[in-house]
Amino acid sequence: MSVRCILGAIVLLGLSCVVISQKPLLCYYGTWAHYRSGRGQFKIEDIDPWVCSHVIYSFLGINEDGTIAILDYWLDVELENMKKFNELKNTNSNLKTLAAIGGYSVGSETFSRVAANPDLRWRFAESARDFCFQYGFDGVDIDWEYPGQRGGDEYNDRANFVHMLSDLKQVLSASGLILTAAVGAPQHLAEISYDIPGVSQHVDFINLMTYDYNGAWTDVTGHNAPLYDGPSDTSDFQRTLNVHHSVTYWLQQGASSNKLIVGIPIYGRTFTLQSSDNYWLRAGSSGAGLPGQYTNEAGSLAYFEICPFFTRRWVRHWEDNQKIPFGVTGDQWIGYDDVDTTYIKCDYIHQHGLAGAMVWSIEQDDFHGYCGSTNPILTTLRNCL
Repeated sequence: MSVRCILGAIVLLGLSCVVISQKPLLCYYGTWAHYRSGRGQFKIEDIDPWVCSHVIYSFLGINEDGTIAILDYWLDVELENMKKFNELKNTNSNLKTLAAIGGYSVGSETFSRVAANPDLRWRFAESARDFCFQYGFDGVDIDWEYPGQRGGDEYNDRANFVHMLSDLKQVLSASGLILTAAVGAPQHLAEISYDIPGVSQHVDFINLMTYDYNGAWTDVTGHNAPLYDGPSDTSDFQRTLNVHHSVTYWLQQGASSNKLIVGIPIYGRTFTLQSSDNYWLRAGSSGAGLPGQYTNEAGSLAYFEICPFFTRRWVRHWEDNQKIPFGVTGDQWIGYDDVDTTYIKCDYIHQHGLAGAMVWSIEQDDFHGYCGSTNPILTTLRNCL
């Protein structure tokens, strides 16, 4: 007889009881989903506080003086979105909340300038601590995309990022707060941006963004987050664009396996085919696929937008070498993750002794259960981990 609970399993053997811990599941929440229309709208009230071990509020910014920037004051403060987010812990006292600082839109330049100045680095660390105390967060996630790139200092950011994390860790840990970092996973990004042993030394978790390996920025189709390389990957570079290669690279370069978190996307990357007759992986693409009705971003669809397609017009294909599905209808092509790939990736995490999983992002799951069960990706991960 066994009894499952959210953060572990209690196994009853006669009169003895053994508690089996569950690997962490870190869940990013994109606040802009508040502004979506109709069934695409996602509010704090739609977050299930029992699924994830950590939920991450995305995003806050960084000011030139090293202080934390609130990017949407009306939503975050006036509508009390951050307050409601942290009140989820009133329902599940084991839940941890983090504030994500950065993101792709925030970019690299301000991070680079703050990281280069010891006084500003320390102010940033103290500002992060004070921000957590003011709004009720249990820590911060640093999402600098990416040191040494996108306007940053290509020569010094790599070292300065470690200095920034060191100061943050010193200040935050003294107050019992958590520090994580979201990092670009592929080797061609990581070898420019990260002193991997240094990053690993100072953070509680390394959130590997193991997705966006392929997208409409290329002229051929490719899966968003393949687990392995496959026969369609004909160049050395293409053979690096997969989860296994990234995990192997980070471990070989000195990341601690007990801190390495594998990212799982709850969305897919779409393409418009040059010819509907040629629809396999690495088929010719003329650009991004059509935007979704609710997310409204060309080249990307949330899982809750994807799953209804396969009950109507999309045809699902499976590539077994890479352990991935992709879908085709006419000249539209999508590579995405689903329950099957999530189970496989979760097993991979166990097999390789990695710390756990994270998702980008919870508001893209089928949170209303239109295609069946509610939050199928998140629930699959919770149960498997």
